[in-house]
Amino acid sequence: MSKKTFEEVANYVEFQSQHKCKVLSAKPEQTFNDLGVKVTVWNVKTDTDGSWWVVEGDTVPMNLYSQDAFYFGTDEVYSFHMGIIERMKASAYNPEDYVNAVTLETDIAPQLFRKLKSIAKLIDSTVEIEDFQSVGVQCREVLIDLGNSIYFAEMAGENEQPQASNFKRKAELFIQFYLAGSDNSDYRSIIKKLTESTWDYSNKLTHSHNATFYEASTCVSLCTSLVGAYENIRQKVFDPISQYKCKTCTSKKLEIVDDEVGEDGIVKKLFLQCEECSDITEIIFK
Repeated sequence: MSKKTFEEVANYVEFQSQHKCKVLSAKPEQTFNDLGVKVTVWNVKTDTDGSWWVVEGDTVPMNLYSQDAFYFGTDEVYSFHMGIIERMKASAYNPEDYVNAVTLETDIAPQLFRKLKSIAKLIDSTVEIEDFQSVGVQCREVLIDLGNSIYFAEMAGENEQPQASNFKRKAELFIQFYLAGSDNSDYRSIIKKLTESTWDYSNKLTHSHNATFYEASTCVSLCTSLVGAYENIRQKVFDPISQYKCKTCTSKKLEIVDDEVGEDGIVKKLFLQCEECSDITEIIFK
């Protein structure tokens, strides 16, 4: 037996019709099960909108195809329909892929990555104003967690310690600590602007009564990008050779081949070999 009834198939065709047709007859023409799922092709006749093939089955979305088009029979229309379904599955929205794409697959702290996937999944199903506001709330929570992840007490120096939920202050102290100096001035400036705008926009979305999917989607993109930016900064800090280049050919394709460690266990020298010209660059840490 087919999963769908005559009434369900007839109602579907009449609803999809652009000519307000009435279904005169509908019968299961052939059932297939060669791909591990039971699929039935219906032969449907209408009064004003011609004849149609309707394909439906377990876990398979229903769709209709005109018999006046190049679908010669049940086997052809079944094959065409299942091909479309497979392509849809292959291109289905994947929150994890979205987060990886926006952050350029930067290594992200597990708790942040999980929450980013959660809001990326949520944005795909937002419809009502309350849904969009919820996106703002969750983006704020991700940013607060980001602040707690990147901050440690020594960053404040002799200044007062920021409150646990004060993301903007923790981010400011992080930037001052790790991006000091004139060489980082442009980088520092853009990160500060992105930080402030993302936090402010998340708060605005939380209380907005006029938001649409597009504002919520923008908020998710900003939040995800900002997490990626801070993780990039943190990884840059702990990458011992990212700032150096070969003294001979200026290539940055360097590999650590040796080091010297002092009596205190701290690395005093690094020896970097260039992949381009094979010369050795010696780095001395003071």
